[in-house]
Amino acid sequence: MNRIIARLGVVVCVALAAFAVGPAQAEFPEKPVTIVVPWQAGSSPDVAMRTLASLASDDLGQPIVVQNIVGGSGSVGTLAVKNAAADGYTLLNNWVAPHVVARLFNPEIGYNDDDFAPLFGLIALPFTLAVRADHPATDVPSFVAWANAQDRPVNVGICAALSVPRMVMEEFLRASGVENYKPVPFNGCMPDNVKALLDGSLDATTGVLIAEKIFGDAIRTLAVLTDDRVSFADHLPTAKEQGVDIGWGKTSQGWAGLVAPAGTPEAALEKLRAVLGKHVQTPAFLDKMTAQFIPIEYSGPDEFRALWTRSAELLEPAVQRLLKEKKE
Repeated sequence: MNRIIARLGVVVCVALAAFAVGPAQAEFPEKPVTIVVPWQAGSSPDVAMRTLASLASDDLGQPIVVQNIVGGSGSVGTLAVKNAAADGYTLLNNWVAPHVVARLFNPEIGYNDDDFAPLFGLIALPFTLAVRADHPATDVPSFVAWANAQDRPVNVGICAALSVPRMVMEEFLRASGVENYKPVPFNGCMPDNVKALLDGSLDATTGVLIAEKIFGDAIRTLAVLTDDRVSFADHLPTAKEQGVDIGWGKTSQGWAGLVAPAGTPEAALEKLRAVLGKHVQTPAFLDKMTAQFIPIEYSGPDEFRALWTRSAELLEPAVQRLLKEKKE
């Protein structure tokens, strides 16, 4: 009898020990990871995320799925990720337009910086000042002189009416001393605004680097509206080196990165940063992005978060000006 009781005691102790320890914690990730792109399929953001997903899936140990959730100038997809489970399995390709500008235009939009945990920044899309190839201006100083000599408003394409490229272009025009201009909105910075440049409807336009590839010698890019030249288009001078400093730094670019919902476990964030962050800096990824004219500038989570705050501070006055004009 004593032996039976002793054996039962051993069994109970083993069972209690197993219960106390619990099952082994599985390593993240255990299932596919989804990256939400708030823009349409085939867009530059979509191409970048699908390229990253294809390169990093094996290393991560699970498939990476790209899902397009469009609408509200990117805010619909942003809200979807904000409301997703904070478990590391749903990420967002966040952009300055929905992340910062949409909130400035509509403080009740439903999300803010604290709703997201940064993984890293990876895209810095510069805007350009472009004219038709036969325009008399050949650089920024000659363009400013030409614009100020006109007896009419200069027609300048600004991409969308309430957009980052418009704010960047108008800040450039103000900094350069060009005041007599008429902003002409389009649905984006390609291709309709460039076509309007070519048919004479526009005198100049806010552009993007890929316009040179598509339209070739038909257009002339006078400046890149950034502090530094772009590595794969280093023949193009910046506005700053031609005497016009906007003073916005990286805020003058269409920046983007990857974020997760706030509260995502740090272990999951670190795994995602280690794997995905490694692949966005590899030649395999960078070469594909160069071919698509998508500039890559990696920044760590702290630097990327600081860019959110800095961008909001710099863009808010421009947003207020646009809101005032809209009311008038």
